[in-house]
Amino acid sequence: MKNPLNKRLPREFRKDFGKYLVIFLLLVITIGFVSGFLVADGSMIKAYTEGIDNYNTENGHFRTSEKMNDAQIQSVEENAIRIYNNFYLEQDLTNGSTMRIFANREQVNLACLMEGEFPKAANEIAIDRMYADNNKISIGDTLKSDTQSWKVTGFIALPDYSCLFQNNNDSMFDSVKFGVAIVAPEEFETLDQEKLRYNYAWIYDKKPATEKKEKKTENRTDGCTDPSDASGDCISDCLESIYGGECRGGGK
Repeated sequence: MKNPLNKRLPREFRKDFGKYLVIFLLLVITIGFVSGFLVADGSMIKAYTEGIDNYNTENGHFRTSEKMNDAQIQSVEENAIRIYNNFYLEQDLTNGSTMRIFANREQVNLACLMEGEFPKAANEIAIDRMYADNNKISIGDTLKSDTQSWKVTGFIALPDYSCLFQNNNDSMFDSVKFGVAIVAPEEFETLDQEKLRYNYAWIYDKKPATEKKEKKTENRTDGCTDPSDASGDCISDCLESIYGGECRGGGK
C-alpha cells in the first residue's frame, strides 16, 4: 500500500508555500544569529582574558581621602594582594565635559594605544577613543580647561575604564561628558595637586583557584588599618571586602 503522505505533503507545500518559506527563513536567520553570538562570545572571552594579562589589569581598587603611608599599605598587602598607586585628578574642560587625568601607567592597568602616540612632552595628552569619537576630537586638536591646554597626541583605551563610568553608583556611563586620559609623569606633576585623588589599584599575589576561595580572601579583615589613620575613609571597613572609600572589584 502506498503511503498517502507521498501525495499529500507536496500538495500541502504547494498550497501554503508562502507560509513554509517564511518559517524556513526565520529558522535560518535565528540559527545564524545564535551561531554568530556563540562565535563572538568565544572571541570576546579570549580577547578579554588576553587583555588582562597583556595590560596587567587590576583585580580591584579603592580610594582614600589622604595618601596612605607605608605602614597602612603593608597592612593591606598582608591580605595576599599587591597595591599600586593609580592617582588621578579631574579637570573641567571648556567643552563642558570632565576629564579624569592619570600619569601614564607603567605597572598596572597599562594603556592600550589605539592610534597616534603616547604623550611625551609638556602640554600633551592622549584621550579615550570613545570620548574622542563622541566629541569629534582628532589627533592634533587642543583640549582646554580654564587654566591649561593640551595637544591630543593619541587615542587610548584603559583596561579599568572599558566603560566610562565617572562614579561607581552611576546607572549609565556617559562617554560624551566624561572621559579619561593620560599625560607624561612630568606633566602630571604640574597639574593642580590639590585636586589629586588617592586611588589605589590592587592585584592578587596569587589569584584564588576558585570563586569560593576568592570570596573568602575578599572578606578577610585581619591586618586592617584603623580607619582613623586614613582620615575616616574606612580602610578597615574596606578590608571587609578588601576595598575602601569608593571601591570596586575588577575593571570598568
